[in-house]
Amino acid sequence: MRSKISLVIAALFIAANVSAQLPGKIQQTGQVLLPNGWKLSPAGTSLPLGDLPLNIQLSASGRLLAVTNNGQSTQSIQLIDPKTEKQLDERIIKKSWYGLAFSRDEKTLYVSGGNDNRILAFPIANNKFGAADTIKLAPEAWPKNKVSPTGIAVNKSNTRLYTVTKEDSALYVVDPQKREVIKRVPLPAEAYSCVLSRDEKLLYISIWGDEKVTVFNTSTLTVVKNIKTGSHPNELLLNKK
Repeated sequence: MRSKISLVIAALFIAANVSAQLPGKIQQTGQVLLPNGWKLSPAGTSLPLGDLPLNIQLSASGRLLAVTNNGQSTQSIQLIDPKTEKQLDERIIKKSWYGLAFSRDEKTLYVSGGNDNRILAFPIANNKFGAADTIKLAPEAWPKNKVSPTGIAVNKSNTRLYTVTKEDSALYVVDPQKREVIKRVPLPAEAYSCVLSRDEKLLYISIWGDEKVTVFNTSTLTVVKNIKTGSHPNELLLNKK
């Protein structure tokens, strides 16, 4: 009988030790225990996001932060106050993919509608999203019309919106006020992102399906050159010059 009691006590002792070593957050210290017994001490703080956050954009003043979540479950956009690190608002989106851009006045957030072949224009007032307006890039959604916008760039006066696509490999020049497509420009392959130069005379486009960055003149609405890169260029960042 004593041996059975001893075995039970030993089993409980082992179970207690095992549970104490389970990987996860250590509530008392805020550290994270890894499976190998090592501990991580985060350098900063974290804020929960959605499924597969593909893009994050800061507004011109730095007052607002937007995130687009584009995973296989619920897709959404989030509006965050970067100073307080608090979520201000969130909206579920039927389809989306990567594209995200604030207007300069921070009154509108433009979001890629993915395979719905559209750009969603969400008005922002009092740190909340309003009902989205729609900029259609094709008459119907995928698969009847295959467009799927990815990267988005908007000029400072909010008179031109540029979006590149991954299904029909093109650049769409849009009037965001009239919600109309001004021009469609074929690209060498599937595109990923786009960014305007400081003077807004050039638009740089990463050609994910190739090995180049395409340079587009926003005045003549023509491609002026291609810059050789490595395979699958994606994110773009311009230096101060």
